[in-house]
Amino acid sequence: MKVLVYKWDIFPYNDIINELKEQGHSVDVLAFPITNHIKDIVFEAELAKYLETGSYNAVFSVNYFTVISNICHKYHVHYISWTCDAPLASMRNPSVHNPENTIYVFDQKEYGYFRDARTDTVKYLPLAGAPVRIQKLLDENKNPDGKYLYDISFVGNLYDKNRYDEMVNALPPYLCGYMDAAVEAQLNVSGGNIINLMLSDDIMESAGRYMDLKQENGSPEDLKLYFATSVLSYKAAALMRRQAINSLSQIAGMHLFTTSCTDGLHKTIIHPPARYHTDMPLVFAASRINLNMTIPNIENGIPLRVFDILSAGGFLMTDYRPCIEELFDINKDLVVYDGINDLVHKAKYYLTHNKERELIATNGFNKLRKLHTYKHRIQAMFNL
Repeated sequence: MKVLVYKWDIFPYNDIINELKEQGHSVDVLAFPITNHIKDIVFEAELAKYLETGSYNAVFSVNYFTVISNICHKYHVHYISWTCDAPLASMRNPSVHNPENTIYVFDQKEYGYFRDARTDTVKYLPLAGAPVRIQKLLDENKNPDGKYLYDISFVGNLYDKNRYDEMVNALPPYLCGYMDAAVEAQLNVSGGNIINLMLSDDIMESAGRYMDLKQENGSPEDLKLYFATSVLSYKAAALMRRQAINSLSQIAGMHLFTTSCTDGLHKTIIHPPARYHTDMPLVFAASRINLNMTIPNIENGIPLRVFDILSAGGFLMTDYRPCIEELFDINKDLVVYDGINDLVHKAKYYLTHNKERELIATNGFNKLRKLHTYKHRIQAMFNL
């Protein structure tokens, strides 16, 4: 196939483009800013020029863009997208029904929403890892000085800048108390998102009096989803990550790689952010324990961080999502924790059981290499 890839600033693109070429597809890349994912006249004209002259079989993007879908619909060109965020507000648009679309989502809960709505353009496809690229990097960086030989590592955002903290001063005390209770309840749930269930119509109506919650083409249900996922879920993730890191720092060397504000973290060793393609795999390969803490937005999907860690042969401890059991064997390929107390308990155990920990890391790497690479996913998406 001849494929036009729309490229924006997100990590998986190089692996996807390289794999497309490896599998014999002809690839051109369009890197042009989209200022509005629904209607962008300047971008539409740029994409149209490519489609009018390039004889493309398909356009591809990571995440779904209404503006791309509508232009592909106009020119009758297949549009393939693969989400790495969930839920995507851009998919709550009638354009998802365009017959040229094939939209792959990695979260089964998100897929179920569209399946139940009889949207046959949306399909389920998990994310993937790049073990060949990463193992080549590790072979070239043998780590002779023992760099990154840490007890526990977490690479990621602490969400210290979240919309809830920006909005909270506008709310009266009773609404603040309710929102705080919803966030606290979420902290006690492993493997899902209950915040949306706690936002009644009355609560949302009251919140709307104090905050600008307008969304493009947003229904009341979409508004509730937006507030749950884009506001309160990030606050819950911020609290969860800080509590987990502080708890783990009491039992072992806890290393954090982040751009976030780290005030209030005790005993944690703070590092600059690890670069995705060069430093991050070295951290994952050398650390005794690597953490994944899934944001509540992702209700039943496996985030990219899981595949990144396993691709480096790292030992992974992650919070639970039901779909994990469909792709990996828990306690054989990776370890799942249920809340902070369980996380601390299991971290203590695996720090002192080296052979068991190393065997699980090896199993996880082998399972990913066998079944869950970009090679497998590109074959699924493009061998139509």
